[in-house]
Amino acid sequence: MEKAGTMFRPFLIFSNFVFHSYSFTWFKMNKSSLNYTRFLLLSALLVAAISCGSEKEKEEVVLESDLPLEDEELQLAEMGLQQIQSWVTFWKNSEGKFNLGDFEVDKKVAFEQLEWPEENPIDDDSPFYPYLIPNPEGKGVVDIYSYKIVFPENGGPFLNPDSEVIYFKDNGMRERLLFIGPSGGFEDAVWVTPSHLLVAGFFEEEEGVTPKLWLIDVENSSFVMFKHPLVTTNYSKDGYLKRKLNRISF
Repeated sequence: MEKAGTMFRPFLIFSNFVFHSYSFTWFKMNKSSLNYTRFLLLSALLVAAISCGSEKEKEEVVLESDLPLEDEELQLAEMGLQQIQSWVTFWKNSEGKFNLGDFEVDKKVAFEQLEWPEENPIDDDSPFYPYLIPNPEGKGVVDIYSYKIVFPENGGPFLNPDSEVIYFKDNGMRERLLFIGPSGGFEDAVWVTPSHLLVAGFFEEEEGVTPKLWLIDVENSSFVMFKHPLVTTNYSKDGYLKRKLNRISF
């Protein structure tokens, strides 16, 4: 911001130098006080206009860089939480201090669209089929569990340390919306609007586990992350998944 405001200073210094130089030359060439006065007035107006222009641009840069997130995004997150009460209840039962009103915006992130041709492999016979999240306008389905739950050839299913949110679009494309390593997990999700998906989960910090929200704008390839002040060392990181996916025998 300071750089944007100071970029015109060299030009202003040069303008002042030109102004004084030409003033002296003009005075020597023309002794007419009336013409000299007019010249002084026009030169001063020119310098003032340049200064005002630079200050205006500086203010616009400040406003643009410091614009707050729209209230609409906060409202969308609240609407989404009302639709995944099972997740809210699980956290409240796990931690009595958990309060929805304590969520606040952490940051807004633009991500590069990562997609490739692939039809949705989750059909009616898949154990993940009941947990697909269809887009309200029929533009595809979201899957947040098939990558997390691994079915080996021998033995029962187990949890992958990594998690991802996949959007199988109706045009035959597969897009990865979110990915997180062993330090976090995605537990539930819901479409708040046809273009906004709310994902609820957690992140493990040095002090313990804290709840997180991601509000994804699928049309503009960006998401808003919400943080919560609650940090706990007693939270079961696979507890909600095992309760939610009750049709899968772990």
